[in-house]
Amino acid sequence: MEPIPKSHPAVTAAGIVAILFGAFGVLMAILLEISLRYVSHIHSEGMGAPMPEAVRTMTNFVWLFILALAVLAIFIGVFILRRRNWARVTILIWGGLMAFFCAITIAIMLFLIPHLPSTMPDGSVAPPLMASVKWVAALIYAVPLAVAIWWLVLFTRKAVVEEFNPLAARLHPGKTLDASGFPQGSPAVPSYVPGGLACPLPLIIIAGLDILGGASTLLLLFFPSSFMSTIPVFLFGHVFYGKFVLLAYALIGIVYLVCGIGVIRLKPWALDPLIWFQVVFALSGVVTLLNPHFMPLMKEAMAKMMPANAQIPTNMFMFSDTYLKFMMGFGFLFGAAMLAILIFYRKRFLEAARAKHSLAG
Repeated sequence: MEPIPKSHPAVTAAGIVAILFGAFGVLMAILLEISLRYVSHIHSEGMGAPMPEAVRTMTNFVWLFILALAVLAIFIGVFILRRRNWARVTILIWGGLMAFFCAITIAIMLFLIPHLPSTMPDGSVAPPLMASVKWVAALIYAVPLAVAIWWLVLFTRKAVVEEFNPLAARLHPGKTLDASGFPQGSPAVPSYVPGGLACPLPLIIIAGLDILGGASTLLLLFFPSSFMSTIPVFLFGHVFYGKFVLLAYALIGIVYLVCGIGVIRLKPWALDPLIWFQVVFALSGVVTLLNPHFMPLMKEAMAKMMPANAQIPTNMFMFSDTYLKFMMGFGFLFGAAMLAILIFYRKRFLEAARAKHSLAG
């Protein structure tokens, strides 16, 4: 009889934390829905301006999306406690995305917010108030950031990988397993263990982000047409509205969703479309940023996306040049980094994918 791998208390603790995160998400989703119904009730009694249809639809989608992710988090935590390898891979995706978004949010809070124009009538109150807000917000986001880093370190440790995938550990004694549960190294024919994944961890995280982005993009197609007609697409220095936007979002959503799932499932065809999409977006971003009329076009597009009856202050932080330039620069660097990772791991991914395909055939 094969020895049972040692159970690590830290893994059990991580599963419990994931369940608590999911329970907190369910609570937030319920509170969001209650708040939405309360606001709608106030508007129905004539105590305020009617809530725009697009805003109401968006809020409903956000509520359902948060609830679905929270329930998924609870399931992940439960199967972490049951030592299922798919749950370990999924929590690595979750941890990578959570670490990324929390780190970016903290950076924005600490370095960008203080330089944005204030909308408060009393300018002397703004600096101390914003200082308090940024540090409190940074500390709040530091908690999930620390948890995400803990997960990424814990679930890529050799002993923990072997605990979740003991079959791979027994078939390859003495070898270090990678984050997906497979032996590291560069053999002539990559090893493959049925029931597992051999996709590099960075590609797993990017695939998870693509799946999340693709699903979110496709959800936009269900928004009211009055709202979708105001959403622009910037492509090679030009701005487009209308049916072209719907087709573009449908194509982007389908490609990212299907290819993201394909990358995680080690389909050889799945990676190259993501690389070519990133190349097109990078070239389009360079041409768009060089367009001297881009900033006015961006502000005009943002104004159109707001409710038609809203009074939009000209000094809102999202309309400031500082914020827009930061977001444009960050988006370009993030896209370039993703493209570099996809290209760097392409050879290893294709080797593992072909090995799996040949063994399955």
